[in-house]
This record gives sequence, structure tokens and C-alpha cells, in this order.
Amino acid sequence: MPRERAKKIVSAIYSAAAERIYEPVVVNGAFRLFGGNLNELALEQGRRAVAVAGGGAILDMPVGTAHFTIPLAHAHDGLVVGVDIAEGMVRAARAAARRAGAEQLSVVQADAHHLPFGDGTFAAVMCTNGLQVIPGLDRALGELARVIRPGGMLFVSVLTLPLGSALPRGTRSNLPAMLRSGSGIAAAVAATGLEVTEVRSERLATLIEAKRT
Repeated sequence: MPRERAKKIVSAIYSAAAERIYEPVVVNGAFRLFGGNLNELALEQGRRAVAVAGGGAILDMPVGTAHFTIPLAHAHDGLVVGVDIAEGMVRAARAAARRAGAEQLSVVQADAHHLPFGDGTFAAVMCTNGLQVIPGLDRALGELARVIRPGGMLFVSVLTLPLGSALPRGTRSNLPAMLRSGSGIAAAVAATGLEVTEVRSERLATLIEAKRT
């Protein structure tokens, strides 16, 4: 299937990039160039997730190298679970957590379309700067929404190049997330049944907060 092939390609690319390329080139390069203060705003979302969760479990998907996850884990009294499909990212995140002494951070390899958790497992879910490269936006968002408990929150940050706004409206929902507008991503979040409570733009980035009622 095309989507399964796309996931394998994305996984291979990010596994290869995890050790030496991802943080200097992507996190500290592209995210800052195209997202302005995106990194600082993503860290602020992490602090909000900790406040919302109380002592409840928090999910971060995709965890990447745990660059954004470790500060969250240090601030949180409960369990933090990081998930990534890329084996290289999982190895890098686990190593970073060990170096940082983030013992409450557990990192597992899993597919965003098939999260290995029960319904309502997490008090808060983070999805930091990853949706743009995950094939199958609606399926991924549906899984993130599924694992949030009632009263819990989803915190999303995403970089997009919204070329799809020039296309007929009926074709936009089939576009990769990277080509959708921020408002289109927010609409996809709302379509999961979550209540979108905030949408904020920062250059080509969009930050979204949504609640399970």
C-alpha cells in the first residue's frame, strides 16, 4: 500500500538522521528558520501539558530525539511515554533520557496509526513538529484523540507550506499535512471530536490546543 511504503521511507530517513543531523539541522535550523519562536512555544506547550495532566501520564508522539520531551519529563511527577516509528529516533531518545537522568521517560517504537495503548490512557498528549511528515493525517489524529482521557488535552505544533489553499476545496482533505493550512490542520483535529480551544500561528508554524470533553 502506498501509505505503508511512505511510512517505511519516513522511518528510514529519520532513523538515519537521528544521531548527527536531526537536532543541529532540523530542530535548531529548519524549525527556527521557518517557525520563528516555534521551539520556545513548543516547550511552553509542554509546560501546559504538565499543568493539565497533574500526575497523570503524558504521551509525546513523535518523540524524535526527546529534545522537547526531556524538559517536560523533568517537570512532571508522573509517567511520560515517548513514541516514534523510527528505530534510530527511539535509540537516540533513550540515550538522551539516560544522559539527562529522565527516569520517568519511557520510549517505545510504534506506528502513529496503531498506538499500543488503551482508550483514554493519557491525561495529556503532545505532538510536537511531527504531523507534517506523518503519512495519513486523519488516522494519526484519530489515534491521538483516542488515547486522551475525558478532560485531557492535545497539544500540537506543526510546520506547513500551505500550497493546498490554491487548490479546489474538495481536494484539500487528501493533501499531505505538510501542504495543508494551519486552519485545515485545526479542522482535522476538530473532526476527531476534540474541542479546539486555541490556534496560534508563528511564521509557517501552527500551534493547536484541543480538549476531550
